[in-house]
Amino acid sequence: MAKDRYAPKQLTEVLGQLNPRFGSRIANYGAKTRELASQQQTLHQAVGENLAKKCRVANIRDGALIIEAHSATVAMKLNYIKMDILSAFRQQGLVDLCQVKIVTSPNAAQRAPLAQAQAQVKKASQEPSNKRAMSEQTAHNLELIAEHAPPSLQQKLIRLAQHGRQKK
Repeated sequence: MAKDRYAPKQLTEVLGQLNPRFGSRIANYGAKTRELASQQQTLHQAVGENLAKKCRVANIRDGALIIEAHSATVAMKLNYIKMDILSAFRQQGLVDLCQVKIVTSPNAAQRAPLAQAQAQVKKASQEPSNKRAMSEQTAHNLELIAEHAPPSLQQKLIRLAQHGRQKK
């Protein structure tokens, strides 16, 4: 059976035919990306969900784990727990890791809003909506307070009481 020359081919195969170095480079990039994704899971377990949303594993190079934080505040919090992070990564098999470097990258915060927005939509759909209504007693109390308040505050309190009554 003849080989179909129009059949889809792997990118590494095509680039490997053009230049053998390109194919191996793309394979290396893919392996590095998968490795960093698995290390991100370790970071998530070490720092907790709130901090994990605001930082990512940028690289592991020369015995140093480089973590990219979205802001200086997040970087400071990560610096406080640096040794816990190092211990968690060593327990996961990176025994040659000797330091954790925290870098601040505002660009990371710009890349994250899409993922954060998706998480917020998912969270909002899971939570029941909490609708509060002002009681008649509260509206009446606001009007009583407004009688003895300065004129500018008096108008605002009366409008708030009327707004609470209209919501029902």
